Amino acid sequence: MSDRKARPTGFLTPEEKRRVETAIAEAERHTSAEIRVVISRRARGDPLAAARRAFARLGMHKTRERNGVIIYLATADRRFAIFGDEGVHRFVGQAGWENIRDGMAERFARGDFGGGLVYAVEEVGKVLAEHFPWRQDDVNELPDEVVEE
Repeated sequence: MSDRKARPTGFLTPEEKRRVETAIAEAERHTSAEIRVVISRRARGDPLAAARRAFARLGMHKTRERNGVIIYLATADRRFAIFGDEGVHRFVGQAGWENIRDGMAERFARGDFGGGLVYAVEEVGKVLAEHFPWRQDDVNELPDEVVEE
């Protein structure tokens, strides 16, 4: 649903939020990396800088392999960013992030915000699984819940 009345407690409906969290858990079943989704009202400037700040605040830089990725969305600013820790960025590069960003933007333009976030999580998960496959000793280092600020 895209009706604002259906979103009384936040940007995503409860069903959309569950879909995003399920996508995170599923993606992380195939990788040792960590994915977080953060939804904020305002980025307070550049959304990539805001994503970096949230990344640090959530302790995502403390993962064993420096392989965390944050998908950050500033709803009032209508801007978003994807940021990967140093272990990930060297494999993905700017072009990889831009491809995922463009796919999100297509869905957001149609008003499918939950679908755009699920798409991004799934695409990030594919990249992470390729370069950071799940291992027998893997532990979920960070929560899978969507962070709403």
